[in-house]
Amino acid sequence: MNKVVNPQGLRTFDGVFTPTVLTILGVVMYLRLGWVVGNAGFVDTLAIIFMAHAITICTALSMASMVSNIEIGAGGAYAIISRSLGFEIGGAIGIPLYFSQAFSVAFYIIGFVELWLSFFPTHSPTLVALATWVVLAGVSMKSAQLAFRVQYFVLAAIAASLVSFFAGPSLSVVEPVWRGAYTQAGFWETFAIFFPAVTGILAGVSMSGELRTPRRSIIIGTLTAIATGLVVYVAMAYWFAHQAPESALLTNTSIILELSAWKPVVVAGILGATLSSALSTLVGAPRTLAALAVNRLVPFPRFLGKRAADNEPRNAVLVSSLLSLAVLMAGNLDQLAQLLTMFFLTTYGVINLVVLIEQGSGIISFRPRLQVSILVPLAGFVGCILTMLLIDKLFTLTTIVVVLFIYSILARRENKIDAPWGDVRGGFFTAITEWAAQKTLALQYHPRVWKPAVLAPAETPEDLRRISRFVGNLLSPSGRLYFLSFHQSKLRDAQLAAQYEELLKPLRDKKLFMRKMVVHSREDVFEAHLYTALQILLNSFLPPNSILFTISGEAEKQQRMARIHQMIRPLNIGLLYLYIHPKLAFGQEKTVHLWLRHRSPNMNLAVLTALQLTRNWDAALTIFRVIDDPAEVSATTGELELFVEQARLPVSTRVRVLTGDYCEHLGRIHGDVTILGMPPQFDQMIDLAMHSPGTVLFVADSGLEDATV
Repeated sequence: MNKVVNPQGLRTFDGVFTPTVLTILGVVMYLRLGWVVGNAGFVDTLAIIFMAHAITICTALSMASMVSNIEIGAGGAYAIISRSLGFEIGGAIGIPLYFSQAFSVAFYIIGFVELWLSFFPTHSPTLVALATWVVLAGVSMKSAQLAFRVQYFVLAAIAASLVSFFAGPSLSVVEPVWRGAYTQAGFWETFAIFFPAVTGILAGVSMSGELRTPRRSIIIGTLTAIATGLVVYVAMAYWFAHQAPESALLTNTSIILELSAWKPVVVAGILGATLSSALSTLVGAPRTLAALAVNRLVPFPRFLGKRAADNEPRNAVLVSSLLSLAVLMAGNLDQLAQLLTMFFLTTYGVINLVVLIEQGSGIISFRPRLQVSILVPLAGFVGCILTMLLIDKLFTLTTIVVVLFIYSILARRENKIDAPWGDVRGGFFTAITEWAAQKTLALQYHPRVWKPAVLAPAETPEDLRRISRFVGNLLSPSGRLYFLSFHQSKLRDAQLAAQYEELLKPLRDKKLFMRKMVVHSREDVFEAHLYTALQILLNSFLPPNSILFTISGEAEKQQRMARIHQMIRPLNIGLLYLYIHPKLAFGQEKTVHLWLRHRSPNMNLAVLTALQLTRNWDAALTIFRVIDDPAEVSATTGELELFVEQARLPVSTRVRVLTGDYCEHLGRIHGDVTILGMPPQFDQMIDLAMHSPGTVLFVADSGLEDATV
């Protein structure tokens, strides 16, 4: 369906085809194509033309496929990218693209001035440049409709100049220039010189917000303009090779004038082509800027995104015109011109990448009316990258750095807005996750890949508040948290969700993997619901490997915890029972005491947990062991020191071997947290917790851990 979004908007011919074909049939066609034929010969020139057009055709087909799948809106290439990869990536490409467009106006004007001075050498270059800028800025400020009416005259002048060229005389050619000697440049350098001729395919796309039927117009107008340009370039290359000798083609960049029947017509075509490229770019660039402003990706968004009563983005036009004037006054811009070409190629490459991701991820929402083979965007993407490297490796690297820098700024900005249409990133990462899950499940588990993945059930927000900091220190920097809560009141859904989200925010800020599950329940049977939820989680991909409970001083809660313990103990999951001392809490978070019994079945998880807390607290770790025979102190100390080395614990780890009563030592020695292996009986654990002089964490292995690997 070709939806009419702007009944008064531009049609395909005036809104897309004309600006695109005028940008393609520009200065390179008039002043560089003859040199390319003289240097490379007609056969190799054909290869150059078709290779360059292959990239733009692939990009145009990819763009057409995307446009036939989405409502593009204003912003052209930026809109296509942002609607697929999100505002941040769209802005990272769109902002450099906008500057490339705005700066290009200055380059076109400079080119126009140079051509003008070759015919009128007595004129002042500064005055000609300023006069040209004033005319272009005035036309673009008035309206896009007026700008495109002016382009009709330019199109007519170019058509007349082509007729004059093909009707012109031959310069005594003995043998057509079929093969070139590459006396002035190699093949790839010649390709790089020609390639800017075909980089005008975004001229019409930039007008997407002004078109009557954007979907239809962009597809038909862009592809038709590219096809027209391809035919013209091939025909002209043949005629250059047939009508002029190699020496003339190499030495005279204005050879087209010598080959034309009516020189004034060709002069008008050359000047008109240069001028129209500047005008179409000056009309398109503000549309990109206005779209960026609407999505708050640039400073002063309200000012730059504002449109006049006739829907013209005049503030954006004014800023773009002044920016182009500043660049125009800067002087020599050859190196910057090369960098700007890179940004155009980056945009083309990302458009191809978008379609490649959409097709490759298999998302059902990607069902464009115009279907293309996945090889099309792949070829376009690879072609853009290779061309960038071909032109200049340093500028390619600079472009990538600039795009990544802008993305990093946009990703951290505070005034983000959510895209109402969604984007492909979720599907892309889902596809990667599915692939990774299949590969992971096919591999045999090994304790070496263990990392803390804790399920933390809580009945109230207060329960979560008490442990949230401890959980963060237990999991950082790369652990996983599974938060689970049950409640009965539907009226509290939003309120509870907001409270939990606020408490979990510090953990999200640490970039921890987190899954929050707040479940509405008709019955208040916490342990039954927990047991069911735990079994479901343990059978999912990336399950938790530990579960964390807090030990309460209330007898009723202790009894319920005992029932839960009996239910979940047989499951393949580590157990963590935390008793927080009511007065000391976690103290200064500077000392971790790890008590290890000889051949304890719960040693591995205890050691790994102690290591996590030691690292994240920057704490001192001390390992304790209580034995009966004082004569064994030295041997036991050596055994523990060897274990410290095997487990690669911090070199500052202390070892203390004590003799006497185990519970007596526990009652007088405590750190900011004391980690113990879980006793055989639940009641023993409660008794130790209630008589502890500090905070205690009881640990039971799941069998998935090994502290020595």
